[in-house]
Amino acid sequence: MYYCLINVLKKRLIGELQDSFSRHPVYRKITNSIQNRFAFTERPQFGIVVKGASGNKVALSADNFVGHVRSHVMLAYVGQPVYPIEWVKEDANVVREQGMPTLPGIYYIEILSAPTNATEPGYFVVDPLLTSSNEAVLILQSGIEREAQLQQKPVEGTLRLFLNSRVALIEATDYSVDYDTGAVTLLTRFAPNDRVTADYRYAGVSSGPYPFYWNQSDHTTLPGVILAFGSRSEAGQKIAVVVYSTLEETAQAYGGKFEVSMDLDVIARDNTQMEEIADLAFMILWAEKKALLEFEGIEVVDVSIGGEAEEPADETGDEYFYTSSLSVQLRADWEVHVPLPLTIYRVTETTSAGDRDTTAPLGIQAVTQPLFFQSFLRVGSNFYSVERLT
Repeated sequence: MYYCLINVLKKRLIGELQDSFSRHPVYRKITNSIQNRFAFTERPQFGIVVKGASGNKVALSADNFVGHVRSHVMLAYVGQPVYPIEWVKEDANVVREQGMPTLPGIYYIEILSAPTNATEPGYFVVDPLLTSSNEAVLILQSGIEREAQLQQKPVEGTLRLFLNSRVALIEATDYSVDYDTGAVTLLTRFAPNDRVTADYRYAGVSSGPYPFYWNQSDHTTLPGVILAFGSRSEAGQKIAVVVYSTLEETAQAYGGKFEVSMDLDVIARDNTQMEEIADLAFMILWAEKKALLEFEGIEVVDVSIGGEAEEPADETGDEYFYTSSLSVQLRADWEVHVPLPLTIYRVTETTSAGDRDTTAPLGIQAVTQPLFFQSFLRVGSNFYSVERLT
């Protein structure tokens, strides 16, 4: 559910009423007069107005924690958090049919221009940093081979070589690399039939500019990825979308339920019309649309008809507008995803928190919250330097 929960539920309620009334042979003309508040240039002969809304949360746990999200895509911040994209997720239909069509890597998105209203487009560009994982670099025949070639030119600082997929090799000690050509030179003697593989990132082809609009999603720029743009974009903002080839834990989910009460006014110039429209609206929400909305997670808790009133249509004539009130109570889920963009790629033992010893690489991988760019873990009396691969 989008963060403007009440606004979205209002739009959905109005849309369902408009859909049903548009198929009514007598009251189909009311369709354009079903609106949020009194947004009419001229007061219509009859209509339905969502007059107001209120809501309260239903907590399902003390801290609202739901669990971890596993996905092929993740949102990550570049420097300070900015919010041109509210959330990202995989396009389930595309992934189900053909897997993730977008190559794994980090796709940096920069906002060139931001919209100032709902109809004006903004523009963004995409600068990819693609990931190569477990690439076969060299299978040693005799153990004395020294030269190898990577398939792409790695970005400096991202290359990791592994011996037999288990032992992490150390640059300048076990190997050297020419980042301009991708040539690798082994500096240590290995055994016959040893296998050297590589993980690294390399620059892809930049693309764009692409248009985007307030509160709309983009399904085409990165195939298989849904980019949900909000209304908080500004020119110059940068944000990253991380794409994985396999399912990974990408976020922590916090959520619960939210109850929203909405007050509707049915207005008409004829008292009988007012009563019929109120009855129809009641039956549409409580019977016709109830199962459909609840299938999508919007529970219709209660619909009730309130009192009736009348007011003069003008100050001089003896004509009136008749009104009837309806109350609708909805319950919907809300959920917030907190990204987990920190990858602990290698941990090395140190003698103290500030004195690093690179002679004991442990070669482990893990994922944790994005707290620090560099930190230290303490286990007993030992400290471990933590490096993040971004």
